Amino acid sequence: MEQIDQDHRPSRPTVVTIGNFDGVHIGHQALLRRAQAEARAHNLDMVVMTFDPHPLTVLRPNMPLSLITPTDLKLHYLAEAGVPWVQILPFTEELAMVPPFAFLQLYLVERLKVQSVVIGYNFTFGSGGTGNAETIKSWGQARNVFVHVIDPIQDQEPARKVVSSTRIRQLIKEGQVTEAKEDLGHPFAVQASVVAGDARGRQMGIPTANILPPSNQIMPPFGVYAGFLNYRGISAEAVANWGVRPTFAGSDPVLEVHILDGKSWSFEQSVRFDFIEHLRPEKKFASPGELVQQIEKDVERARTLLRKARQR
Repeated sequence: MEQIDQDHRPSRPTVVTIGNFDGVHIGHQALLRRAQAEARAHNLDMVVMTFDPHPLTVLRPNMPLSLITPTDLKLHYLAEAGVPWVQILPFTEELAMVPPFAFLQLYLVERLKVQSVVIGYNFTFGSGGTGNAETIKSWGQARNVFVHVIDPIQDQEPARKVVSSTRIRQLIKEGQVTEAKEDLGHPFAVQASVVAGDARGRQMGIPTANILPPSNQIMPPFGVYAGFLNYRGISAEAVANWGVRPTFAGSDPVLEVHILDGKSWSFEQSVRFDFIEHLRPEKKFASPGELVQQIEKDVERARTLLRKARQR
């Protein structure tokens, strides 16, 4: 996947799908599949247009927003979905004031030679959020631009609730990472560099890779989670503690990931931890020995769960 800037001019007409794509969940994936189908059918270049920072952080600065997928992780999932081109527009107060039709003319027609647009049913844009799906449809009819509006996607039975980034954030906040995975179409994940720790885990015979999640990312409750650590194309079974390490009077949250294969790992680039299942809340133990005994139980339970997860 190639990231293009605002000065890029495609050689062919394009199909553009626009959105925040926070989470790149199954609703977003429906947009991407439709845009890919349009590109194949009409010999168009496919471009995903998204924004950084998230518009709500500019429009509602007093209401902090935690993201499911900060930009680097969002780009990972877009690439995984087969997106060839992505354009990230810097979202500023100035951009927010551009009227809807002026936005479409400048960013889609003049810069991207748009011939087809794919959007979600609830997409809004332009000054005051006055542009919506109907705005783009009427604009497209007048300019011979095809506009495809994707209906809401519902999750599986029995809930049958509309999939949305807002709903997924709530699931993660409640620690329901397994349920969040159903709506995301992939595990909730953290991607960041490994940082130096105090080597306490190694001293106890349980070495960990310590990860500081991005400050603007939503996180589940403190606790122990089974998951996969992904590095350079390898997906390793792992168990992770997300929290403050109360047994050792810790205070700063960190994600400590213990890989189950027993090998010695060396990390030179960022890693991704996929949360598969919540095992238990974080707990203060009476002694390090008691903690080690519990971790051994966590490891065995994680092995069983993760082997089943690989088979699904």
